[in-house]
Order: sequence, then C-alpha cells, then structure tokens
Amino acid sequence: MQKIILPFVSGFLAALFFHEATLALLHAAGLIDANGFSTTPFQPLGIPEFIANAIWSAVWAVLMAWLLRVSPERVAPWIQSFVFGGIVLTAASTFVVDPVRGIWPSGNMLPRLAVGFAANAMWGWGALVFMRAFMAGQEED
Repeated sequence: MQKIILPFVSGFLAALFFHEATLALLHAAGLIDANGFSTTPFQPLGIPEFIANAIWSAVWAVLMAWLLRVSPERVAPWIQSFVFGGIVLTAASTFVVDPVRGIWPSGNMLPRLAVGFAANAMWGWGALVFMRAFMAGQEED
C-alpha cells in the first residue's frame, strides 16, 4: 500500500511546492504571463486548475515511482525523475489533456513547451524529494 500512497502524496505535494512555485517564479521574473496557483475552473470538473493539476500529478508520481523503481535501498534516480517530469508530463499535457479540453497544439510551440518542461521537470525532482523523505528509514516490503 505504501508503494502507492507515498508516491501519490509526494506527487500531490510536489505539484503545489515545486511545479506551481516554479510557475510563480517564472511569472515574477517576467518570463511568462500566467502565474502559479491558477484558480481558473478546470473544465469539466469545475475545480481550481492548481488542485486538478495536483491530483493528476499525484497519479503520475505513482507511475514515475514504479518506472524508476524508487525504493529506500536504491540510489535515488535524480536525473531520471527530472527528465520524466519534463518530457512525459509536458507531452501528456500538450498532446492529450489540452486537446481533450479543446486546446489544440498550433503555431510556435517552443515557448509553451519550454515553460512546461521547466515546471514539470521541477515537479519530477520535487516528487522524488518527497518520496525519499517519506521513505527514509523504511525497509523494503
């Protein structure tokens, strides 16, 4: 059970503390217009976007923990988590989630993909930070 719950909680927290904070910092630096912790309703659910993002991030963290074999005895896959977040989450958002919401990829995608990669890569790294913190001192079940 801990192999699902700990990564789920880690992904949720990483979305709030790493992903959204990265967006807020990019906004504060004047690099992007959107800012972190968007309360715009996420359609079709109607919940704030940052909460919907945190829930989906939690699900992705379970997959990341399984794929990268995150466990207390193994060396932490820092680079792999950074790349997983940056590439997989950005691709899923751009080419799956947004088209379902009616937002189609078009025009110059590089700025959007760069911001997505930065925020999602920080999420991947942050999720691993929380996973390792929660798993500290535990034995493999």
